[in-house]
Amino acid sequence: MNTELGKTILRFGLGILFFFAGIIKIMNIEDTVKMVSNVGFPAAAFFAWLLLLTEIVFGVMLLIGWKVQYTTIPLIVVIVIAILTVTRNDPMQLLKDLSILASLVGLMLMGPGKWTISKE
Repeated sequence: MNTELGKTILRFGLGILFFFAGIIKIMNIEDTVKMVSNVGFPAAAFFAWLLLLTEIVFGVMLLIGWKVQYTTIPLIVVIVIAILTVTRNDPMQLLKDLSILASLVGLMLMGPGKWTISKE
């Protein structure tokens, strides 16, 4: 088994997922602000931008493998908030988010794999 390759594939997959989730939110910023407002956050525009910038910045950090054990923490917070506010009443989206959460926690505990720009 090649666990280093597995960690790298997991890290790349999650990085791409979060990066493009943030890009999609920028492309549809009005819908993003509306979604954040609908779940009850005050200052919806601020939190919408915080959300999408977190996804983009930390998604890129996962892709390049920089401080992965710390990079996963803000993304775990994002996914937990999504589970508690957005997807809890949608079983299919909830399963997807729980899978992402498990993957992030696993990556945080296992480390980034061999191919990364920082050694932790």
